[in-house]
Amino acid sequence: MRTSSGEPRLTPDTNGVRPAQIRRFFVRTLLRLVLLTALAALVIAAPALADADGPQVELASPAEGEGFYQGQQVQAGYGCLPGPLGWPVVTCDGDLPLGADLDTGSVGTHTFTVHAVDYAGGETTVTHTYTVFDVIPPTAAITTPAEGAEYPVGAELHASYSCDDGPGGSAIVGCIGTYPVGYPLPTDHAGTFTFTVEAFDAALNHSTTTATYRVVDRTPPVITIVSPADGAQYTVGDAFTASYSCHDDVDGSRVLCKATPLDTTPGTHTFRVSSVDSAGNASSASATYSVRYAFDGFYSPLVAEPASTTFRAGTSVPAKFSLLGDRGPDVLARAAWRPCGVTTNDSTTAFGSFGYNAGPDRYTFMWSTDKAWTGSCKELLLTLRDGTMHAAYVSFR
Repeated sequence: MRTSSGEPRLTPDTNGVRPAQIRRFFVRTLLRLVLLTALAALVIAAPALADADGPQVELASPAEGEGFYQGQQVQAGYGCLPGPLGWPVVTCDGDLPLGADLDTGSVGTHTFTVHAVDYAGGETTVTHTYTVFDVIPPTAAITTPAEGAEYPVGAELHASYSCDDGPGGSAIVGCIGTYPVGYPLPTDHAGTFTFTVEAFDAALNHSTTTATYRVVDRTPPVITIVSPADGAQYTVGDAFTASYSCHDDVDGSRVLCKATPLDTTPGTHTFRVSSVDSAGNASSASATYSVRYAFDGFYSPLVAEPASTTFRAGTSVPAKFSLLGDRGPDVLARAAWRPCGVTTNDSTTAFGSFGYNAGPDRYTFMWSTDKAWTGSCKELLLTLRDGTMHAAYVSFR
């Protein structure tokens, strides 16, 4: 149909809708479809988003279900982006700062969370779970026996050790030594020995620790002297023999035992026995004994102290005694005198003759005195070769 001017004229359709309106409707519909398609694509691309209109969170490390070994160095990696509505991200916070090391020190399951908030108040939280595995073997510490230690034969030792899986480990499930903790270690013989401890953790990691030690013979032989007994006194002419033994904890009675000759001459003597075992441990023992003359006192005219006999000054005083037989001309070691009552060791040599008479079995020392001793008291001191000293008081008139 045309107008009066001859131009074409549109006529409404049966529904009263013009073509321009129809075009505008289709354009708006197409735009809506494009927007919905883009939103759907965002939703499909970010399934972890808690809020479809909130910000996006990309948590790359740790990835969901990822596994690490204990102590592994892993950095936290994540980022936050605007959501479908394009609002800027205000905060993007993880359990740790970006680039910080994740917790891999403790064995087991862990979580890591990132929380984002945009300018419009939209929030998104993403949490990933990861697992730390125990691949580090446990350790064992052996206290007794100590590595490289030396212990004497017969020492009292008890096994002492422990096992540790370290902080955050899967825990010790087995700590097995050569002997249980507290058990006495055998030290009854010398030698080199090894003590072993095996450690197991719950992740079936295993380690072995050893300590090598020695049991050594440090005990010298024990020497027993039966005869001569220490402090024993024998009489010249008595028959006595040496009797002794040596014993070692390791060598037994087979140990070397060496003694000095037995001296039976008059005097004080020391008998010594020495021994060295197979490990080089040496010991010695001694016994001091004396061999004495059978002196039974002075015969008349001398008397036993504190009594005294009287002689004229300047005359010879006979000191007679018996030793049960002729013991030789050298039985007298020294003759001396000192004033009566003096207790010091100071004395003056006594002069005179000395001899033996077999008939009465008498030794006699004829002491030459001085006339100047009139009115004094002197003590005669006779020291025999056996080391004994015998004394008598003599008053002079």
